[in-house]
Amino acid sequence: MSARSVHPPQEAALLPHKLRNVRALWVVLSIMALLACCALLFARGSLRLSEDWQSQLSDTLTVQVLLEDIQDWTPQTSLARETLGEVFPGADIDVLPQAQARELLQPWLGNTSLPDSLAVPGLITLTGPDLNQATAQKALEAAGLRVNIDDNTRYADELGRTARRFVSIGYVTLLLMLIAGLSVNIFATRAGLIAQKDIIRVLVQVGASDKFIARLFIRQALRRGLIGAAMGVCIAFLLWLGLSLLGGWGELGWTTLSAGLVDTLWLVGLGCVFALICAAAAGVTTIRQLAFERRRL
Repeated sequence: MSARSVHPPQEAALLPHKLRNVRALWVVLSIMALLACCALLFARGSLRLSEDWQSQLSDTLTVQVLLEDIQDWTPQTSLARETLGEVFPGADIDVLPQAQARELLQPWLGNTSLPDSLAVPGLITLTGPDLNQATAQKALEAAGLRVNIDDNTRYADELGRTARRFVSIGYVTLLLMLIAGLSVNIFATRAGLIAQKDIIRVLVQVGASDKFIARLFIRQALRRGLIGAAMGVCIAFLLWLGLSLLGGWGELGWTTLSAGLVDTLWLVGLGCVFALICAAAAGVTTIRQLAFERRRL
């Protein structure tokens, strides 16, 4: 006769893991985590985009060479280019052709044909480090030129304000998603207390404290939060990676490996915070609900 193998008894969880509609709860938590991750990525991408705009505009000067006669366009723009080249030898100097300079007036004048005698200012763009508006102005005036120089500070300020609005929208959306996750876990914990009231009653009768029961629900909510956060983080990572590979997003996406790695670390941190919020909501709700039930007895 063959001997029967005896398996040691396994310790069962006090609270069952397989509850009704738990998958639906995971889906809701995953969607909230996904939206929170996308809001975080959007905010961080807006910060990178703002820094890129600021750096580009801070290294640029736009020079208008004011002319009195159309015949002066070529000699005076050439003189301005030579003068700027001597002052800023490391700068990239680009002179806009006269025909393109005239086309820039069309949005203001419509399709009205400009007279050939109209002296359109010459436009020169300087790109490079350590550009100084006052130095350029002084050098060009010393060369006998009438110029108007714009260091793009106004546009940089406007772009900076726009980028800050984008960042604020992203962080506000992130905060709303975390609050929504907190609310969902409060509701789920209360529903769990009602669904498992028989188990809780037995635990109370054998002397279990409220903190002991709360720890059971905290572990259960932490497990739910980690699963939902992991799913949301993975989907957000794949979504942002796909959008970055498609191109056209600029600094809003991942243009470098370092940007992707840093954002991934932020996503992992956000997932942990999301799970901890779920656990904290469950703990506080359980303690308050059990205290309320004891007062009723």
